[in-house]
Amino acid sequence: MPTTTITTDETASTDGALGHILLHGDELLRAESPDPQYDRPRELSRYLLMHYGSFEDTFERPDHPLAGAYGYAHRLSEALRAAAELTGCRVRDALDVGCNVGGVSHELARWVEDSVVGVDLSPRAVEVARRVTDAGGGSFSVVEGAGTRTVRFRLPDRRERAELRFETGDGEALAGRPGGYDAVLVSNILDRVADPAACLAQFHDSERILRAGGLLVIACPWSWYPEYTDPAAWFGADRPDHSSEHALKAALRDRFTLVAESEQAGVLCQNPREYDYFESHVTIWQHR
Repeated sequence: MPTTTITTDETASTDGALGHILLHGDELLRAESPDPQYDRPRELSRYLLMHYGSFEDTFERPDHPLAGAYGYAHRLSEALRAAAELTGCRVRDALDVGCNVGGVSHELARWVEDSVVGVDLSPRAVEVARRVTDAGGGSFSVVEGAGTRTVRFRLPDRRERAELRFETGDGEALAGRPGGYDAVLVSNILDRVADPAACLAQFHDSERILRAGGLLVIACPWSWYPEYTDPAAWFGADRPDHSSEHALKAALRDRFTLVAESEQAGVLCQNPREYDYFESHVTIWQHR
């Protein structure tokens, strides 16, 4: 088990990256802020734990019933790497859309050749991702009982990974760049945008985002809510006999070739006895 402390005050090592405080414990004990959902301290804490926490930080025992859901960020990155090897696609530059606090981007940077850019709508999540990158790790707090627990983590040496950059941006209006990217990963945002069809169209309408021959990863649990997306725009809403998965494939099949398909489980910890479990439908496509 890692060394952690249950406390209502922040306690952190002063040793390099481990002493870089990303989220203070007292922030988690205040009433919920009026900030947008993904800027709120408790939400950031949950995502920091999912993206960077060890297995022991996430679960109290090795036989936990949700143990198989650990390592979501790593598994997404490995799914893309396997698809790149299968297709012979050389991934020099990758774009991570919906990067949140940056865990998937860091996993991609372990094997992508040159650069990874993470984009997210939450300014605070992007700020945290940048601080993690600059410090090479850090410490943050998670709720535990009536107090908080400090989690510390260190990232691999930056010389052993691709260049990383994080930007605040709207996943529905990506700027792109000349020549596009070799791979784009869209993680758990298609059911959180106002116009998912328009969001998806960006990846085949302009090679400023995804180049011809490049790979597109769509990961989504298809967890629709009207506060994010009008029900008329939900994938499959126009065909009661079609699931969101079928609607996605229909939208992409004319311009992309399906390379791989899987279900990837993930888990967000509220506290040691309360977890939010999800399964993302993951498809990987090659742009024709």
